[in-house]
Parts: sequence; structure tokens; C-alpha cells
Amino acid sequence: MDPTTEFVVHVLAGLLGVLVLLGALVWSLRRDPRALRNGFLLVLAAYHLLGFVALAASRSRVLETLTGVVSVAALGLIALGLLLLPLLLVVDGLVVLRRERRSLGNSLALLAGLSLVVLPVVVVGLLRHENPVTGTLAVGLVTAEACAGLLFLGFAVQTALYAWTTRRAPARAVIVLGAGLVRGEVPPLLAARLRRAVAAVEQRAGSVPVVASGGQGPDEPYPEGVAMGEWLRRHGVAADSVLVEDRSRTTRENLRYSADLLAQHGVPEPYLVVTNDYHAPRAALLARRLGIDAQAIGAPTARYYWPGAYLREFVAVLVEHRFLLVLSGLAVAGMMLATWLSLTA
Repeated sequence: MDPTTEFVVHVLAGLLGVLVLLGALVWSLRRDPRALRNGFLLVLAAYHLLGFVALAASRSRVLETLTGVVSVAALGLIALGLLLLPLLLVVDGLVVLRRERRSLGNSLALLAGLSLVVLPVVVVGLLRHENPVTGTLAVGLVTAEACAGLLFLGFAVQTALYAWTTRRAPARAVIVLGAGLVRGEVPPLLAARLRRAVAAVEQRAGSVPVVASGGQGPDEPYPEGVAMGEWLRRHGVAADSVLVEDRSRTTRENLRYSADLLAQHGVPEPYLVVTNDYHAPRAALLARRLGIDAQAIGAPTARYYWPGAYLREFVAVLVEHRFLLVLSGLAVAGMMLATWLSLTA
């Protein structure tokens, strides 16, 4: 095969791969925009598209140079981001612990930042010993970090893609997920959800019912749903459009009990779930698992609170998708085994 024909074949194969992945992404989005696989499909499609562009540009010196410059600039920005990320996470984690209660969930940003600082030092220390045990451990740590990074990338891309595809999702009712009350009053975080719900109702000509969903915590004088319902009525939602669900203690119960309440009132699906932006992807995934035809949208969250809360949601999604953890574990084990066999041969 002559070079020109070989080049054309490679270009067509690359183009076919891009088209197949984009087709799979479109099919998956139409089937269910909530599915976590959408993010990974978009990452794969973007990766193949960049490869295709680089291959197509390789026949032109000008285009090849331009592609090289863009690639170097992109890699430079990524490298800068990776260098700054640990510092930003540590600073944000300290701010969260100063402003919020101290807990493992609120410490995730700090712990993630510290791990990104410590891990390279540990890997270098292991490699300096130059023996099969430390070499295998170093490869295992690097592989685990790479798997975690890939999983987080897929989750982050899905979050952005989902927010874009569900901006005007159809709905016959709006469900507002509860959050803790502060001295019996609606706090700013919960008020942001309620304002977002009011805006969603106004977009639908104010004719859809709104479920205020939240039970009573041990430190709350009454259920969150009751306080949320009063807030909605005070801010222009018709009293007969507000339904109160006051039994739920978790997001799963929020969704299930609210869907049951709407069904009892003869309100059919689909529904729109309103929560905070960091929580919307997992709320949508939970609705999908429960078989509820509902999309989720998010209200803005304080910037300092967002990174840690988003990491918490990422961990929760991984726990709910254990097969991803199993695949990552197999990848780590496989790389460690291959390294051990190579170093001891």
C-alpha cells in the first residue's frame, strides 16, 4: 500500500471512530441523559476527535505546526492546573472547616489536596529503593491515582453535559429536596433551592404543583417540608399548588415519597427535581435507579463550599456504581502483578 493510500485509510478509520462514538453519545443521551456513561462517551469522543485532527493535519506543515502549538498550550494549561489544584483544594478545605462544622465530608477537599501533595513524594521515595516490592507499590499508587483521575473526569464531564441538556426539561411537577433548618428557619442554601423552584414554576406559567420535601431532624422544631411550604407560599406560589412531604430523611426517600405523593394527587410524570448544583447529578441518578421519570436542576452554591461538596457527591456516586471501583481495582492489581513479574524475572 502506497503512503497516500495508507494515509487516507487511517484518516477514514479515524473519522469512522469519531462518528461511531458521537453516534453512541447521541443515542445514549436520547435514551437517558442522566446515565453516567454519557460523560465517559464524550471523553472518548473528544479524545478520538483530537487524534483525528492531529492525523489529518500531519500532511500539512502549517497545520501540523499549528496543531503542535495548540497542543503545547493545552498541555501547559493542564500542567499549571494540576500544579495549582492541590494548593486550591487545601486552601478551600481550610476555609470550609473554618466556616462549617468539622466532619469527614467537609474535610474531603483538604484531604484530596494533601493527598495530591503527598502521593508524588511517596512514589519518588518508593522508587529510590529500587527493589521489586517498592517498585510494585509505586506502580500501584500511580495506577490508582490515574484511575481516580479518569473516573473523576468522566463524572465532571457528565455533570456539565447533564446541566446543559436539561436546562428546559419538561415537567408536570417540581420537587424541591430539603436541607437542614437553622433554628427552625430556612437557611441560605435551602432558600437558593426554593428560589430556583419558583423560577422553574414561573417558566411553566405557574401551573404545576410544587412538592416541598423534607422530614424532621432531631434538632429541628418541625419538618423541613413544612418550613419550605410556608416559604414557597410567602414568595408567590399559590397555596393550592404547594404539596408538603414531611417524612423523608434521605435523598432517596425525598424522591420516592414525593413521587408517591404526586401520584396520589393524580399528577403524572415527568417531574423536575430541584436541589443544589453539586447535588443535581446524583439526585438524577437516584431518580433513574428508582424508576422515576425526573430530571434534576441545581441552584447556585457558595463558591467556598462547592469543591468539597462536589467531591462528596463524586464519592457517593462511585459507591453506588461499584462496578467502576471493581474495574479500577482490577486495573491496579493487573499493573502491580505485571510490574512484579517484570522486576522479578
